[in-house]
Amino acid sequence: MKRLILFSVQLILLLTIISLILSNPFLISFDISNLKYTFSSNIFIGTLILIFLIIFILIYLYFKSKFSLGNYFLRHRYKKLEKGYLYFVDAMIAVANKDYKNAIKSHKKMNLYLKDDPSLSLLLKSEVYKIDKNYSELSNVYEMMIQSKKTEALGYRGLMEQNLNNQDFHHAFIYGEKLFNINPSIEKLYETLTYVIAKTKNWNQLAKITDQAYSKKIIDKNIAQENKSIALYEIAKIQSSSDVKEALKSISKALNLKNNFPPYLNLYLELVSKSNNLSLLKKMIKKYWSLNPNFIFRSMLIKIILNNKLDNLNFINQIIKNNKENNESKKLLIFFAIKNSDWKTAREIITGLIGPNPSREVCLFMADIELGENNDKQKSDAWIMRSENSLLEGYWICKITKQTQYEWSSLSNSGYFNSLVLNTSKMISN
Repeated sequence: MKRLILFSVQLILLLTIISLILSNPFLISFDISNLKYTFSSNIFIGTLILIFLIIFILIYLYFKSKFSLGNYFLRHRYKKLEKGYLYFVDAMIAVANKDYKNAIKSHKKMNLYLKDDPSLSLLLKSEVYKIDKNYSELSNVYEMMIQSKKTEALGYRGLMEQNLNNQDFHHAFIYGEKLFNINPSIEKLYETLTYVIAKTKNWNQLAKITDQAYSKKIIDKNIAQENKSIALYEIAKIQSSSDVKEALKSISKALNLKNNFPPYLNLYLELVSKSNNLSLLKKMIKKYWSLNPNFIFRSMLIKIILNNKLDNLNFINQIIKNNKENNESKKLLIFFAIKNSDWKTAREIITGLIGPNPSREVCLFMADIELGENNDKQKSDAWIMRSENSLLEGYWICKITKQTQYEWSSLSNSGYFNSLVLNTSKMISN
């Protein structure tokens, strides 16, 4: 409203000035060389008004035609994009229906309308070649995708998956790592990389990727500690052949992340043994058995004790001093009592473990005792036969494939990373 009033006032003032000038004409004259020109002020003002009017009309026509032309091209471009996207949808539907003929036809038409945006064309081509199993052309499409910021993530993912399918884990990791650097939050990407790393045994990269994933909140603290401990465990195994001191540092860090895990304890004690520090070895055996008396650790500990000739019953009693009533401590003592032919100790301790359904291990202990103490082969064989239908303790099972194995490994026998869980007191058929 204020602007309208201001414009009206200015217009009235301008018309008033023009009216006054036109109603009071005067002569305007000037000399050019020897010639003198004289004309009325009304003619001068009329000419100026005419010039301004012509300029205004030209400017108006220019902008009107410019915007009209721009709108025309914009509408034309919009229609082209609309048609291109429609053909893209038709092509994707045809791909889903495995109608390759119509997919190719729609793809060609789409390219006529979407020349400035090749990303959709590349996406469609990748789907066509994927279903058609034309892997060489598919690789070329993925290589083209990684040249553009819009599609580079799709390209790296496609190349990673292709190399995984070909079991080329080295190149799968290269492309997977680049994809992780672009977008680490892609679903299952971290899990895929850990699987690839386990296949290539690139444990330093596992520690690095795990730290990055945890810092970006892709994994929680428990998973980060679990996987990093595995990396350190595997690094310690590699170092053990050349630098026992460094290997002990690595396995100690692994134990800090996953306390008292039997496979880590086993490697730690093996390394202590390798360092020829027998007093430290004895101390650590007693310490960790007090903290962790279980079947898996016992089976590993027996080997370490035998390898280091620490199998006298006096030392075994020192080991189990703090948990004598634990069944695993009793079995440890029974094993070495049998080995030392101390049949009295072995029979006294095993009595409380037999029960109505003894485990396979207890049955085999009894077979050894009957044969060793009384030379009674008939009773010994009876216990062996009974063991064949008894419970088998402490084995590992892959939680994905349910395949069993007797030793833990970071990559299960069925090929999955960190998939092994401990099963106890389960029946296994022979």
